[in-house]
Amino acid sequence: MRISQAIIFNELKRELVEPLDSDWVAPTTFAATLEAHGLYNTKQFVLRLSPRVHELVDALSSGDFESHDPADLIQAYSTYIHETIHWWQHVGSTAGLIYSLCYPAQFSSSLEHLQKAIGQIGPKKSLKRWADDALRNGSAPSPEALAEANIAVNNALDIEFYKVLASSPNRAVKLRSNQHFESVGHSYRIAYGNTLMALVESCDLDVGSVPNPEKWQQAFDRLMLSRHEGFYHGSPITQSEVGLHAIFEGQARFIQLQFLAASGGPTSCAAYAKDGYFSGIYVAAFAEFLKLSESDWPETIDSPLIGLFLLICDLAINPTRGFPLEIVYFEDFISDVDPGARFSLLCQAAREHPELKQAIHTYSNDEYAFVSRVLTQRCGYDEPSTSLRAIVDLSQTAAGGKLMSEWASFEFGLSNLPIRVITSHFMDFCRSKLANPHFFCWAGRFLAMGSATDSSRETFSRHVSLFTDRADTEQIFVRAFTGRDGDALKRTLDTFMGSTILYDLTLQWILDDGPFRYDYRSITSVDRADAMKEWAKHGFKRVFGYHPDEFEQLVPPSAPASSS
Repeated sequence: MRISQAIIFNELKRELVEPLDSDWVAPTTFAATLEAHGLYNTKQFVLRLSPRVHELVDALSSGDFESHDPADLIQAYSTYIHETIHWWQHVGSTAGLIYSLCYPAQFSSSLEHLQKAIGQIGPKKSLKRWADDALRNGSAPSPEALAEANIAVNNALDIEFYKVLASSPNRAVKLRSNQHFESVGHSYRIAYGNTLMALVESCDLDVGSVPNPEKWQQAFDRLMLSRHEGFYHGSPITQSEVGLHAIFEGQARFIQLQFLAASGGPTSCAAYAKDGYFSGIYVAAFAEFLKLSESDWPETIDSPLIGLFLLICDLAINPTRGFPLEIVYFEDFISDVDPGARFSLLCQAAREHPELKQAIHTYSNDEYAFVSRVLTQRCGYDEPSTSLRAIVDLSQTAAGGKLMSEWASFEFGLSNLPIRVITSHFMDFCRSKLANPHFFCWAGRFLAMGSATDSSRETFSRHVSLFTDRADTEQIFVRAFTGRDGDALKRTLDTFMGSTILYDLTLQWILDDGPFRYDYRSITSVDRADAMKEWAKHGFKRVFGYHPDEFEQLVPPSAPASSS
């Protein structure tokens, strides 16, 4: 993956770099380029590239430089880096880990309640529709049936609310009109609590090795009863301008541009702005950073100000309280863990310390440590190394060591395998980041063509996405990692994707009216999609006792006729 001669190019090709601007509420797909030339899916944990980008990345990786324009190779690789950053964000940051594990946690936290509910009421879809109707009409066969259904529905909704609050806080005000929404603090507590319990149970961790959410109840009840803002029903929703969606996309975009600029591409911000590369969700977080820090647009991509922005993104998406560290001040729980709130406070801290705007020049470990220390101390946050050490310590416990042995061999235990896989990758990522936090913060600089060191390339290769597609098919494949048995890799892929299918069908049953949806063309080959659909249906029946085709589709109440 080396281009020896110096490359200079000023023209960027939209089909290789241009961002896709989408309007998601709680996004499950993060996109790098127009016409889906790069996508990262947070439910399947898959990195996807267009056939053209695959062709160019494969050529670059194999050393085939003669058949392609070097500028095209570099631009395609920038998209690959962009999407790999999304993988890092979801399995290498604490906010991303909680967000990623919410999906399997929705299933594991409600499994027993769902099985009890369907045993009493039979197959009804959606369960939310049934519970709302039963509560309104008094038609539940027993109080127990309604209670079990409500627990499952509320668990799913609270986690969905959390995902909206964390990813797209500008849409949070709409949640207040939802009868099931309690408060911001409640949604975060349920998301963190259910995810932590799923992590402990799935990874066989000692209860005392991570915060125990069962001990939080009294403190959160006190905040609710005292009507502490953010923790009681009807409380005002104090929202940030940006959340995980904007921070993730801004971070990935600017690291991508760092790589392009350091690899012979345009260096001026004006050039990228003129061609439309600073637009929509890709620039929202940076624009907010400039406003809150009272800064002007920098002239070049290698400006220390952009280095500061990327460090603030890194700190914002890595809260420490609730996981992996204990909550100390429950009143500050929202501002401690909400990525948008953290981002805003860190930007304001940068305004109060204007010297930090010129502090990053060498992109070194020392600069990372110094600037992060000033910012976190001003905001009352933990330094990033504190959290990373806690995770590394967790990986060295008996249960953590067993999990990391599974990571090394890919012989994972089958029970809740996705949680074990994602958590083990998180632990390994934290081990690497504790040693080289500056690399992960400013990866575009360290991966630049012609100057990247062997160490940088090896670190990047160690943490590429687990699952990907290929140039000739959308089917998902597991990467052939050195030292891992091919059969073990295939078993992990099959079990992982099978679990995500079950999670998806279960969530559809709980929340979505209408028939079940089956679209598995992106998981398997087209000719096997129908067979996988039948396999998914039978897998659902094994868990819940009913085939999806047996479900009664409940009809929403008719909307009142409009009067003229």
